[in-house]
Amino acid sequence: MNRRTALKFGASLAAVAGTGFYGGYHLLPPGRSRALESVDALAQRLYTSFDLQQRSETCVGYDHPLRQYHNRGVSGGGRSILGGFTREQRQILTDLLYAGLSSTGRERVPEQDLTRWAGVHTMHVLICGDPTAPPYQIILTGVHLNLRLGGKSREGAAFGGPQVYGDQRGNGRVGLPGNVYREQFVIAHRMLQSLDSGRRKQALLEEAPVQTKIELQGRHGVFAGIPVQELEPEGKALAHDLVESLLSTYPPGDVSYARECLVANGGMDALFLSYYQHGEDGDIPEGQVFRVEGPSAVFYFRGYPHVHAFINVAMDGDSPLSVGEPLGTNPAWLDHSGVKMLFETALRAETGSDLSFYNESSVAGRLRPGPVHSGDIYSLESWQELVEVVDVRGSNLSTALVTELRKRGITPDLQKTYSVATTSYVANELGEKLGRIESRRHPGLMLRDLTVAYLRSHGFNLGSDV
Repeated sequence: MNRRTALKFGASLAAVAGTGFYGGYHLLPPGRSRALESVDALAQRLYTSFDLQQRSETCVGYDHPLRQYHNRGVSGGGRSILGGFTREQRQILTDLLYAGLSSTGRERVPEQDLTRWAGVHTMHVLICGDPTAPPYQIILTGVHLNLRLGGKSREGAAFGGPQVYGDQRGNGRVGLPGNVYREQFVIAHRMLQSLDSGRRKQALLEEAPVQTKIELQGRHGVFAGIPVQELEPEGKALAHDLVESLLSTYPPGDVSYARECLVANGGMDALFLSYYQHGEDGDIPEGQVFRVEGPSAVFYFRGYPHVHAFINVAMDGDSPLSVGEPLGTNPAWLDHSGVKMLFETALRAETGSDLSFYNESSVAGRLRPGPVHSGDIYSLESWQELVEVVDVRGSNLSTALVTELRKRGITPDLQKTYSVATTSYVANELGEKLGRIESRRHPGLMLRDLTVAYLRSHGFNLGSDV
């Protein structure tokens, strides 16, 4: 079972489990009110209705690192809506879902695969800050959703931070038939078909980046694909239509600010367009995975095997959303092996283990140079992995771990039992990368929090700890 399947199964199981506690009327998700109040008014009414337990589980400070978290399919924190709130509160949450969307968005997000039948009941809600004393942000999160409500962030991020959406329909089928976001694919596909052979070759790349790789690169970024400014007038018009379609799910005021961000950073001519031929799920049908990126914006549409899409737009790509506890200054981009090194160094140091292993294919993004806060680590490790320590006899160590020892000038002792710090995902699904496991223990830590603790103490002097 891969992560996509596991996450979807887990959410479905949770929804089914809820039927054991509620029946009849209580199981039915509320419909939207005929007249919707504003997001601010609904947010204040919800916030003031909480009891102490609801407030403690739902609310964090505005600068909590969870405000930066941007993956789909993993609970971003907060409280489960089905089991955690009264019917009246769930009505307010339903209205918040609709109030935080455009008229077009109200025909999409509530019709996504799981949301269509269960409404807000499959979601968690997290409130960052106090809606009665802004700034604040409300985040509704589910299997195919990370919807932010409350407008631009204090730091100048459009929508308050990255938006995430998706839909299962058309899964594995060419052209995404029946998918509520198919229109966005259709425009991108028309663009690809309109390119001449030279530009098509420039725009069509081999391997798709990991879907959560949406960090803003700023003015000095290097962008893949073809510059929009080099397109013919017809292509530029299609590029404009594509960006407008990608933004159209959200309220006009929020979209207006996102447009301001784009204009301030060179407009459409500063964007690059790329398509991909292969990804983690195999060969990609033509045009179903594409990316529009520039100094302060990333639009990443993963339309295969079904839709997972990410939008990240800010006023200043050189100073993007970065919240939480300051952890030091990262000297250079960390990507792939660099992120693996960071996590493995933190795992070994914080658990006192002999060895550590983090699967490089699990790296969910990259860490930009400059000041780093705990929110950056929450986004970098967005699978919310649990730490696990396993014991492996020297004679049973995997080739990868033997190589790690030898890089450190250590000859493996075949009779010694080595402690190996890793994640529960690796121990459960990729045990062969560790060797034959003799025993396992759980320190009760999440990898993101362990990494924050390591950086708090050691900063970014990774070389001395490897």
